[in-house]
Amino acid sequence: LWGILAGDSFSPSLFDAFLHDFKPPTLPTDCRLRGTLQGTTPVGNLELADDITEFTQVDRQAPNLLLLQEKVNYTEVEYFAEQAFLELNASKTKSLLFGARGVPTSNLTLQNGTVDIEQVAKYRYGGVFFSSLVGVELFIRHYETQATRATNAGHTLFASEAYTGTMPVLAGLRVYRARMDCHLTYGCEVCIDICEKGLALLEKAQKGFLRRLLGLGPLSVTAVLFALTGIMPIRHRRIILALRYAIYLLKQSPDTLANKAFVNSFTLYRKGKKCWIGNIITVLARLPDAPVVITPESLETEVGILATITAVEESCSQHIIKGLASSRLPLLHGPDLGLIPGNIQTTLKMRSYLRNVIVPAHRKSLTCMLCSDHTLAVEMYRRVRCPKGYEITPDNRPCRYCQAPTESEVHSLFLCEGFADLTTRRDTFFSRVSEISPHLTAPLITQDPIRSIHLFLDHRDLAPTFAKFVFDVMIMFPGPERRCGPKN
Repeated sequence: LWGILAGDSFSPSLFDAFLHDFKPPTLPTDCRLRGTLQGTTPVGNLELADDITEFTQVDRQAPNLLLLQEKVNYTEVEYFAEQAFLELNASKTKSLLFGARGVPTSNLTLQNGTVDIEQVAKYRYGGVFFSSLVGVELFIRHYETQATRATNAGHTLFASEAYTGTMPVLAGLRVYRARMDCHLTYGCEVCIDICEKGLALLEKAQKGFLRRLLGLGPLSVTAVLFALTGIMPIRHRRIILALRYAIYLLKQSPDTLANKAFVNSFTLYRKGKKCWIGNIITVLARLPDAPVVITPESLETEVGILATITAVEESCSQHIIKGLASSRLPLLHGPDLGLIPGNIQTTLKMRSYLRNVIVPAHRKSLTCMLCSDHTLAVEMYRRVRCPKGYEITPDNRPCRYCQAPTESEVHSLFLCEGFADLTTRRDTFFSRVSEISPHLTAPLITQDPIRSIHLFLDHRDLAPTFAKFVFDVMIMFPGPERRCGPKN
């Protein structure tokens, strides 16, 4: 007998049932959808529980908002006051004008209080922020809001490390999927990412979280963030979710507004108008390194949409593999990691060493070494120029302890004989490896060091041992700040 509690999942449905007889007047200027059925369907209002929006088309040169006054009067007086016994919230009632070039000739007015409805530049409906701008920046406020929320969620997670200690990678990824991914993907079915400015905000939030979780700096290569953690780049993830939503729209009954809007979007595209289908085709063609080029016919059937999703996954795989082919990542090239071009299952998966190495300092040191985010000369001189402005070639970045021309990852770990402490720790490491895995001898490791490194990474017991060795070696190769002497 108490009814439904506020916030209960069934509450919005009950409220929609209560408003079943809410029928604002249809105007000649209302939008019309043409689906697979005969005729057109006028659409001039939408209801989501007690959130109501009413809209119509106006002249862009001389917009007259009084066209909507008839609907506002019906809502406020005829229906709310006389039939439903509800009160319209005047403070939350706003007016939003899309892309008009002229100044409105008049304002909408609430009859009971004779209050002009405030005109705003942005407003949220259904959780999505709409901007008065048209084109690519229609949803720019939505991107800004969601990027800020995702970033704040990540900051909250890392702030808890002051009480819990360094967050394990596996736990951090679980929190990412629970608390950040929902913000980064919210509204992706509606906001197709033709706005590169807005998408860049989401990408910045995602990459910033993954870099901090792995212990990498802001200049680290982007591809490793996804290849090591198994997280899909937000650009590819959002368009895949939008394509899955297209399957949902395709399966709806032809008499539903969702299906009619979906079918109508194809008509608009073939007429050369801006539309949802056109935005999807544009975004697919913009995918980096491996664009996906399709025709509208590919989105008219479930089989075609599923094939497009597979093509996006293959594009994502190729994009990551190409990023790993950078000269900055000699230890993480695709073949060494066992990546198969076009196979998303091999490209996006969390690497086992992130789980097996439980000491945070060792894990971060190993990750920085693999990702070339370290203080060895091969990386430190990458952004330094000669006095004449020339780039310093890799074979002219000498080791600080011996006469080797390049102070690289493999050299510092297995080849440098510059001082006794380094060789002693290396011998101890080789002995420990032989105890765990007798077939891995010192000559075999130094003969093919990159392959040996990946054997260490995939082994449950060798990965922590190797990480400890990398941590000890990296301390012996400090950066410029640590190498400087005390100030006078």
